[in-house]
Amino acid sequence: MKRRDLLKGAGLAATGSGLALAGCMSGGGDDVASIQAPPPAIGPGPGAGPIIEAPTPEEFASAETMWALRGGLNVAALQCQNGQLMRNYNQLISRHKALLNDAYQAQQAAYRETHGTRWQARHDSDMTRMYNGFANVRDRRRFCAAAAGIAADAAEMPSPRLANVAGRMLRALDPDAPALVASAR
Repeated sequence: MKRRDLLKGAGLAATGSGLALAGCMSGGGDDVASIQAPPPAIGPGPGAGPIIEAPTPEEFASAETMWALRGGLNVAALQCQNGQLMRNYNQLISRHKALLNDAYQAQQAAYRETHGTRWQARHDSDMTRMYNGFANVRDRRRFCAAAAGIAADAAEMPSPRLANVAGRMLRALDPDAPALVASAR
């Protein structure tokens, strides 16, 4: 690939990331993600087959996990060159806007508490590390296929259910994701 094509792709990725982030933020306080008890089980989603069983209480998504899942799917939507994945990702962002906003606000609050006045620089650095990890997965074909199914399912499910299964979806997206998320702290 030529350098100018890479730069053009990087510009598209930056624009898409900015739009995705803008769609998830609003002014507000230090809200915590709203999570409710899950329904009994998750059936097959559109085109993906059954991904998950009902989660245990320990699997309820934290703000960090929810935001990491969104970040991984954002990278996939921009890199995988799959129009349906992009549409499902955009639908997911629209449908789960409040949940994602809550997750982002809670994550920022945790960074403020942990890192004080340097929270923003630390947050930016950690998010860059996480995005780079998703952008450089070992098996891109597997990553893109998993992202397509996960985005399709997530776009259709109610927000409380997504909050409850985000951890499993994140591991299905990339088995190395838990270590990646842990490294971005």
